[in-house]
Amino acid sequence: MEYLKDKFRALAEAIERESVLIHRAALIDGYRDLHKLSKLGIEKVIKRAASYGGKKGAKILKERYGVYTDRLDEALEILTVIAESSRLLDVFEYDIDAMEIRIEGSILVEAVGKSKNPVCEPMAGFFEGFLSTLLDKNFEVKEIRCKAQGHEKCVFKITQK
Repeated sequence: MEYLKDKFRALAEAIERESVLIHRAALIDGYRDLHKLSKLGIEKVIKRAASYGGKKGAKILKERYGVYTDRLDEALEILTVIAESSRLLDVFEYDIDAMEIRIEGSILVEAVGKSKNPVCEPMAGFFEGFLSTLLDKNFEVKEIRCKAQGHEKCVFKITQK
C-alpha cells in the first residue's frame, strides 16, 4: 500500500508540473463552439486529439515518474486522481466488473446542455489513450449514456480489443 501512496504522490506532482491553467469559462465557450461543428464530422478529430493527450499523459507518468501497472483497476484509480484533479468533471467512478466509467459534473455537458447524442466523447478519447498507453494494451472507450441526453450520469464502456 505504501508503494501506491508514493505513486499517487508522484502522480499529484506530475499533474501539478505538467498542467496549464485554462479558465473554465473559456473551455466551456470553446467546446460549445466546437460542438456546433460536430455535424461536419469534427467530433472524431476531437476524440483523436484527446486520445493523443491521454497517451502523452500516460507516457509522461511512465517515463518521468516511474508509474507502471498492468492492472486495469490500478490504472482506473490513477485516472480517478487525474480526472478529479482536472476540474473538467466533479465525480469520477468506475465499475471494474461492468467495465464502465461513470462521471458527474462534466464541463462538456455544461457547455452543450441538452443533446440527442452523447457530448463527452473527447473524455472517452482521453480515457482510451491513457488506459491503452499506461497498460500497454489496446482499449476502446465509448460514451454510451450522457447527462446531456437526460441520463443521471455520463457512462463510458471500456472494451479491451
